[in-house]
Amino acid sequence: MPRPPAAILHRELARAIVDQLRSSAAHPGDLLSENDLAGCLGTSRSPVRGALQLLLEAEVLSRLENGRLVLRQLPAVGVEIGGADPEADAAERVYWRLAADRLAGALPDVVGEADLVRRYETPRGPVHRALLQAMGEGWMERAPSGTWRFLSLIDGPGSYDESYRFRRAIEPAALLDPAFVLPPGTLTRLRREQQELLKRAEVASPREVFELNSGFHLALVQASNNRFFVDAALRVTRLRRVVGYVIALDHGRLAAQSAEHLAILDRLEAADREGAAGLLLQHLDAGRASKARLLADARLKLEGLTSAVPEGQTLSPQGRAA
Repeated sequence: MPRPPAAILHRELARAIVDQLRSSAAHPGDLLSENDLAGCLGTSRSPVRGALQLLLEAEVLSRLENGRLVLRQLPAVGVEIGGADPEADAAERVYWRLAADRLAGALPDVVGEADLVRRYETPRGPVHRALLQAMGEGWMERAPSGTWRFLSLIDGPGSYDESYRFRRAIEPAALLDPAFVLPPGTLTRLRREQQELLKRAEVASPREVFELNSGFHLALVQASNNRFFVDAALRVTRLRRVVGYVIALDHGRLAAQSAEHLAILDRLEAADREGAAGLLLQHLDAGRASKARLLADARLKLEGLTSAVPEGQTLSPQGRAA
């Protein structure tokens, strides 16, 4: 398979860098290293430099007089880096159709790019980019003979419940890790985001809610300074992201979620990590049954919509034909 053009690769890496910074609870003023970013993304420094240039142009980063890179401001959730890219829009539509079809059980464990090109009546470029995104998020891998294999995906109430039990085991433990330190700037940012989300609960999109709330949990795990907790949390968040964008919002829980997050921050600010861990356990348990029910409803809806969508059309993250 030929490599994508440099411009496409740089845009993809720029988005991956932003995702990495957001998930690691980075805040304005943090210094960045090309070597560290290349290591996190599993690539060489050369393409990372191209991505960093896009982030400099977008004023996400700044360069100090000594040449060091510093985070200026993370872009809003959903903002694309690198200007207009029609193929990226097409790839995102394929990505959501791929996710919806898999959640609905309409695709086998192994698929070929040519089959997906025919199925979605889309050029190979967007299909390949959608597959690369899915691979980067950990729910697809390359298979022999130019095919792709689906990996474990949170695709039903049972697997979603497993993910909650896993999070219940690691997230409170991360708060109690001896190396846990939540920087004051991070605590301030998390509090501001949750207060704003609390005010906007009725109009926030599923994508915005997922990114802000998952970012809250990742920031707390990141503060453990325990790489094993952090790696595990990043992995499960990538798997949750697919269904997090697809399932409907539980508006009855939105305000409570933000209020619970703020209460956890209050305990951490008071240096009561045991109290914060206890509140976090209660918070996870409260969301567990709600999300499992919503996922079951979404899967039934997707099963019906997938069979009804005409060839050449796609599904939006909310399950609408487009």
